[in-house]
Amino acid sequence: MEGGVARLKAIPTVDWRDVERDRQKFLADLRFALAECGFMILTHAPGLDDDFQQRAFREVRAFFDAPRDFKKTAHISNSPYFRGYTVPTPADRGHGQVIENFQYGFEQAPLCAHDDPSVPLFKRLFQGPNTWPDGDALPGFRPLIEDLNDRYHRLTLQLGALITESLGEDPAEFFRYFDPEEPYLAASLNHNYALDVFTPEAAEEVRAAYERFDAQNVGTHIDGPPFVALLINDRPGLQVVAGEGRWLDAPVTCRTAPGDYDVPVIPGAVIVNTGGTLMHLSGGRYGATLHRVNTTLIPRGETRVSMPYFLLPKMEGDLIPFGATEAPAQGAAGYHAGRDRGANACVNRMGTFPMVTRRWWVEEFEALKAQQAAEVEAETQAAFALAAERGARARSSTPAS
Repeated sequence: MEGGVARLKAIPTVDWRDVERDRQKFLADLRFALAECGFMILTHAPGLDDDFQQRAFREVRAFFDAPRDFKKTAHISNSPYFRGYTVPTPADRGHGQVIENFQYGFEQAPLCAHDDPSVPLFKRLFQGPNTWPDGDALPGFRPLIEDLNDRYHRLTLQLGALITESLGEDPAEFFRYFDPEEPYLAASLNHNYALDVFTPEAAEEVRAAYERFDAQNVGTHIDGPPFVALLINDRPGLQVVAGEGRWLDAPVTCRTAPGDYDVPVIPGAVIVNTGGTLMHLSGGRYGATLHRVNTTLIPRGETRVSMPYFLLPKMEGDLIPFGATEAPAQGAAGYHAGRDRGANACVNRMGTFPMVTRRWWVEEFEALKAQQAAEVEAETQAAFALAAERGARARSSTPAS
């Protein structure tokens, strides 16, 4: 785009059909979206069309609508592998969200006892079985989630190779860090409640917090460990920081209820964003972007279901940026050579789900949490710096009409 980058008014859209119709256009659209926004709306992606998304949301909503005692039979703290159900966060915790979720991954047998110190921590934590609810009560739930996992995984591997190609690199470089046969991932089903569940006083405080761009207590974050994250959702709520210091609203990818929304509905779309691993491997050319779920955008009397999927890299050895021969002492993504990426990913899980950590991983978390906090801060500051660069490019250009 000559003369600078136009001020973004929406998250860029990339059409998967262009992979076959006009590959260079697809790669150019991909490059623009991830360089100038860090997010994109992928349309016509294989395996996640509207018919499948409708089925997926029916099954997932049936699970979340079930009695809590039933859901707790699959509680996440039942095993050390961070798989299963978490009860809704209290409305008075101060994070602006009330959310319950279900964590899952590939069904795998544990390599060893979870507390065997002879085996690297990441192999003990990330490889294990899922924790499922009673299959007789919800017979379609497990098959659907396993199907969703497979579909997400295939798309992520295809997309990862194309993203690598868009950077001018051999797509095979992607597979140096991602083994299709031994994947590491974090996948979730999220159920967010609207402001109805807050007291009137608390609801006003939440609303005021979301109105402040720099509010620290409403879940604003980047996705540090993954290469990319994929997401489908059925209600408004997701917001993305534009380079100019504004929030962009993400679309709904599957309509499961009538009504008008203030965001577009794009049936069968998939929302994709850059993770910290891609930010590093691209040398900062593709930045991880701050984002959040804004509770005030979820329609009153309704709830929001989303299904994020995070593909993580191999966790041993340095991440060497594409085209480089060694990892930098301090790179554009806040990554430093010699970093224990496996421990970082593990502590990320431990901090997110303290109920599991308290039962299974107390010593490991205490030993590693300070190091991980410093690494997250470095990545976040790198993301801020790259966003500022995007903003400067946007301000120097003519606003899009």
